[in-house]
Amino acid sequence: MEITFKERPIYQAPLWVLEHFYYYTVQYGLSVRQFTGEHWRYWERLPKRLRNAQDSPKQLDSIISELEQLAIGSKERHEKRRSQLKEGKWAEKEIVLNAQLLSVLGALPSELVALTFKNLMDVKDLPKSFEIVDLEMRRDVKLTPSFVEPDLLLQGDRYLLMIEVKTKGGSKSSRKYPANQLLNYLNLAAMCRKSNDSTLPNQFAHMILVPTIDSEWLENHSQWVLDTCDKEGRLRVDPDACFTLSKKKQSYDYRVLKHLADQIPIYYRSWKQLYEGFRKAVSDFDDQRNYKHWQKIGAEIRELSARAGKYV
Repeated sequence: MEITFKERPIYQAPLWVLEHFYYYTVQYGLSVRQFTGEHWRYWERLPKRLRNAQDSPKQLDSIISELEQLAIGSKERHEKRRSQLKEGKWAEKEIVLNAQLLSVLGALPSELVALTFKNLMDVKDLPKSFEIVDLEMRRDVKLTPSFVEPDLLLQGDRYLLMIEVKTKGGSKSSRKYPANQLLNYLNLAAMCRKSNDSTLPNQFAHMILVPTIDSEWLENHSQWVLDTCDKEGRLRVDPDACFTLSKKKQSYDYRVLKHLADQIPIYYRSWKQLYEGFRKAVSDFDDQRNYKHWQKIGAEIRELSARAGKYV
């Protein structure tokens, strides 16, 4: 397994959203089922069903009834798609807000990015600059690990801040942070430390960015979360409970992950705290010449914060 981290260009953000749309069409109402009322496998099997029903009026009537019901629901499905556009719900999707955040942070000086997150983490030895990077892994075909792409990675020197972004994308929808997602991030740190590449990060921190600091954004939190903000401002977990709640992955060394769960600082922070951290960072950055510009950037982050928690 070869791991590399490459600096992410700002222009990559919209392309990333389009790629996400392509692979996760159901989340955006773009799947065959959401357009037609049935999964694509239904339509794949339909010709054979019709052919077999040619000599059976009863079976044929049953299929026709199914198609009539699908036809009746076509207008409702069409209106539902139109409402997504009219009400601006696309702009409130987690992937869109994440891409916008990446674009905003990518336009900032790396020192200002580091100051912003230092205010959220209260870490003395944090690097003085942070660059947004993308994770690239060259996988062995026979040993492909199961890993979810991180939402936001910030690298400075050999320090890696791994950030998971959560939003409230609708009055009845939100994607909570499960215990197995934490194991994915810990495993990324484990792979970096196991590698012989001396350029890879050897210090790590993890942050979960959520609409509010309430524990509701953590799936089954009562079973694995010990504290969302202890005296050091960190989220504490029960590693064994995380393992129990997660699907066993043979490629993971759980003894190493248990050690990392205690060693790597984990932070549970809100979008509002991110905005406040940026405001303080601008003051600490002391760049009077561009102060008004940084204020405008702050307004952008405040708007993203409002969208992320719109339905709370």
